[in-house]
Amino acid sequence: MKLLRRIFSAILLMGGAALLLFTLPSIIGVLVLTGMAALALVEFYGIQRNVGIPAFRNIGIASGVALLAASYVSLNITVLAGDTVQDSWRELPALVITLVIFIIFVRQFPQKTNPQPLPTIACTMLGLVYVPLLLMFMLNLCFRWTPTAWNAPFSPTATALIVYLVLVVKASDMGAYFVGSLVGRHKMFPRISPGKTWEGLAGGFLAGIAASMILYWLWRNPDPSLPVAEFGRLSLTWGHALFLGAFLAAIGVIGDLVESLLKRSAGLKDSGRLFPGMGGILDVLDSLLFAAPALYFYLRWFAHVT
Repeated sequence: MKLLRRIFSAILLMGGAALLLFTLPSIIGVLVLTGMAALALVEFYGIQRNVGIPAFRNIGIASGVALLAASYVSLNITVLAGDTVQDSWRELPALVITLVIFIIFVRQFPQKTNPQPLPTIACTMLGLVYVPLLLMFMLNLCFRWTPTAWNAPFSPTATALIVYLVLVVKASDMGAYFVGSLVGRHKMFPRISPGKTWEGLAGGFLAGIAASMILYWLWRNPDPSLPVAEFGRLSLTWGHALFLGAFLAAIGVIGDLVESLLKRSAGLKDSGRLFPGMGGILDVLDSLLFAAPALYFYLRWFAHVT
């Protein structure tokens, strides 16, 4: 029954993501991502509250929204305000982070009864680093190479990169889940996640590589003299696709284990109950949070840009 609920939730999520990526104005997708970040922060601070660590939850959530908004503006400033705009606008995310650090420290001053000032500051900042700062790289994947007007749909580059990221990472998740359930015997880190096995990890690696190579084959250039797959303005060789399949699978596992560590420290099985069979927003995003910046920096260094 749980597997059926999980599949049903996955179908709904994939359908919603496809609608956002291929038909609606890009600003709708940005707003949905920002809303997911806010809900994920609610879950994160709920986990910390369950452990007994206080945090400035409202400041953290508002700051996360502001950071993603600043990132969107900085990436699209040329199409939002014209080519003559000052280059300093590109530093807007750094300005927001600096102001947030200042606000969090100053907010501690008037508190008279908080016995844990340092954990409060650290926990509030950790929420920003863990959720919106990592999710910011999803916006980088969408707009770094193709700035887009707010009322225009996502570019082919953006849709290709997000589809690739999600399919490879989630294929790895499913491969690890099914192989681990069927033949998993040797536990990886039972203190952190009792259900994860080394056999499941191998299945996840194979599934991630298979998904990456299938997408490479589907998007390959028809010209035999150009053995690359085209992701909009970016292109990758089969060797890069092979490596990325394994690399993103490994990073996704790390993201999954990090969230499991947070939940286990609070005695929780799921971060929330928003998605039947899956849990909360963090349970859905955990593997993607670390995979998004990993893919972005890999592409910045190794992809060919046209």
